Amino acid sequence: MSATATPAAAAVTQDQNATPNAIHEDVVHPHEDHTVTPTRVVAIAVDASKFSEYAFDWAIQNLVRAETDQIVLMNVRPTVSLPAVYGTLYVDFSKEFEAIEAANKKESHDLLRAYANKLPSHKYNIRGVALRGDARDELAYKVEDIKADMLVIGSRGLSGFKRAFLGSVSEYLIHHLKVPVIVPRPSEAEKAI
Repeated sequence: MSATATPAAAAVTQDQNATPNAIHEDVVHPHEDHTVTPTRVVAIAVDASKFSEYAFDWAIQNLVRAETDQIVLMNVRPTVSLPAVYGTLYVDFSKEFEAIEAANKKESHDLLRAYANKLPSHKYNIRGVALRGDARDELAYKVEDIKADMLVIGSRGLSGFKRAFLGSVSEYLIHHLKVPVIVPRPSEAEKAI
């Protein structure tokens, strides 16, 4: 590893107290008009699902105070894992690894920018942070790190069996965060739309 950091690497912050392989990238920055310290920090976890979009829209319409709150959008992309090597066969997957990681990173950054672009930046104090790793661990860490007053997260709508088997990120965060976790769910009428 070289002693100097590349400009691209400088944009990535890696917190030594975070989970292993954690990467937290600031993608969206507050507009220069927002110089006052916000009274509340509202963290909103987003992904490409309709449940996440509903939670985002709900938070903007029902919770966020544009004049005093900072919105911190967070998206967690998975860590790319390489296939296990069996026997003495060695295959170099570094190029594939880098390509998948770059595609995941671009998708995450584009998603955060798309959500941020839904709101006028001069009116809303918006920040976007791309994370990498296990969604439960990374969101829990970052919510505490940014001193969020609450977290809004979508519900995947898993059945009881799937939730018990797969686990639920929102359920985990409800039980492990010290701040309120809000999981807006659409009504039956809204689901039909």
